[in-house]
Formats: sequence, structure tokens, C-alpha cells
Amino acid sequence: MRAAVFVCLLLGWVGVAAPGRLRGPQADRLAITLYYEALCPYCRDFVTSQLEPSMVRQDRLPFTELTLIPYGNARTDDGGSVQCQHGVMECELNAWHACVLEHHDIAESLKLIACMMRGKKNRLETCADHYHIDVGDVEKCKASRQVNDILRKYGEETAKVSFTGVPAIAVDHVYNRDLSANLTDHFDAIFCAKYKEKFNKQLNNCP
Repeated sequence: MRAAVFVCLLLGWVGVAAPGRLRGPQADRLAITLYYEALCPYCRDFVTSQLEPSMVRQDRLPFTELTLIPYGNARTDDGGSVQCQHGVMECELNAWHACVLEHHDIAESLKLIACMMRGKKNRLETCADHYHIDVGDVEKCKASRQVNDILRKYGEETAKVSFTGVPAIAVDHVYNRDLSANLTDHFDAIFCAKYKEKFNKQLNNCP
């Protein structure tokens, strides 16, 4: 699918592996921020076929400051109630993703969220069993808080960026519409190029 159409459109809503010597906590990290929503088909495709393979299979995560923002084209009304583009179920799933992100590091979170996005219903238990990850804290987070409360900070972060569709991807804390569109189809290659440009280092298995 061409990058030009690889977005879930806003639809009128206004809202807001590498060389061993580079590994470890001292490795330079390129900031990547993904603004997305759980039921957007293009977000699901990007996370499962582009982002996760790059971060996990190509081992880019140790060199990435990865931030996931599960809100997308949702909007929050004056009363603080969140309405999601794909309905109540999407708000629920976004909140599950948010609870995962609050209670697990980004490596475990990405595994769980990518696994969950391979379906349209809550697959947390199945995914947790697959990766042998205890998600009791996630379940407690979701059960003890309202969806509006869980998603509030993600709505605030999303409101800081101007985009018309998701997935929307910021590199080094800067969102550029054309770059984001290209990233949806060629994420790993562009990540490699941007990493080399910023840090003057070539990562393993980069084109």
C-alpha cells in the first residue's frame, strides 16, 4: 500500500542489531514517537509489519527512544469524555495499551501491544501467556480507573502535534507529514538513515 494512503484519516475531527560495541545503556538512541489508535487498520499494519520487525527482529530497540501514544484521532469533549474514531471498543483498547505502557518497559510493552494489534478484540491474556509476561498490574490498572482518566495524558500529548491521520510518526521529537508517510512503508531503512545522519554510526543489517 502506498504511503500516501497509509493513514486512518481524521474525517473532519479536530484534535489534537547493532555492533556489539554500541549495545547497552550507553548506546546513542534516536527518538521515535508513534501516535496511533488500536483499531485503525493502517496503525495495526504499521505496528505489526514495520515497527515491531524493525525494533525486535532487526534489534533497533537498544538504539531507540521509543514512545507510543495510544490516542490517535480521538477527541476529548469539554466534560473530559473521550470519543474515539472507531467507537467505544477502540477507547477501551487504547486504555488497555496505556495501562501496558504504564506498568511495563518499552520492550515488553511493544511485544504485548503488537500482539494485541493482530486482532480487533482484547488479546492481552493470550499475548501475555505467549510471552510469559505477568500482566496483573495491567489488569488492576484497567479495572480500577476510568478510560477517560487513563487516556487523559495521551490526549494531552497528542494535542501538541498537528496531524490529519494516523499512524503519525515523529523522528527526534519532530513530526513531518511527508517523512511520516514514508516511514509507514519504509520504516527500517529510514530509521537506519536517520540514525547514521544523527550519530554518524552504521547499525548492523542496515541497507
